[in-house]
Amino acid sequence: MLFTLLLSVHARASGGSPFTESVVIFNTICAKCHEAECSGRLSFDEAFEASRNHIIRHYGGVAEKLWLQKELFVILNHMKEKCAYYPMDVVVPPQRVWSSRLLEEMATLLDKNYFIPLGSFFPGKYNLNLQLERDVKVTVHMVSESFDMVMEDCFQAQNGEINIAFEINDSSNYYLRIYPRSPINIKQLMITGAPD
Repeated sequence: MLFTLLLSVHARASGGSPFTESVVIFNTICAKCHEAECSGRLSFDEAFEASRNHIIRHYGGVAEKLWLQKELFVILNHMKEKCAYYPMDVVVPPQRVWSSRLLEEMATLLDKNYFIPLGSFFPGKYNLNLQLERDVKVTVHMVSESFDMVMEDCFQAQNGEINIAFEINDSSNYYLRIYPRSPINIKQLMITGAPD
């Protein structure tokens, strides 16, 4: 299913729903610790105020942004109660080729950490190709919707390119987290391979 992109990473979502930047921040900074704590365990749903110190302690960049604290609180509770990533209204390209414009919507503003919903995959062998604006080392995580880690490794770009072979064993929706050692724009992300 294709979704439309949110208008801007800077624009506030209407109706109190967290917007893409908040979801990307949570899923690149907070989710790694909370993926194992779903189903309400350690839930903060008793009150927003009870969770503020936790949120600020683990992500200091939120200290002066009450709106962001509230959005991270909503996303945290969603993960703990639903055992799922908070849904993002982003495009999953039919040919699995993400342009820099699409990827920009799924990156944090300063660090350029990326959280990218990849859509559903069938079992098989695939290749991930990253085109970067310069050579840099990046850490890449690929995670299933049930929080199973498919890939967790560090890769060095050569001539602005990284190629990663990976295998999917279970049909599921998958997500990609990318952490560059220094902020960088990804010019293109492409996945090729199965099904046959």
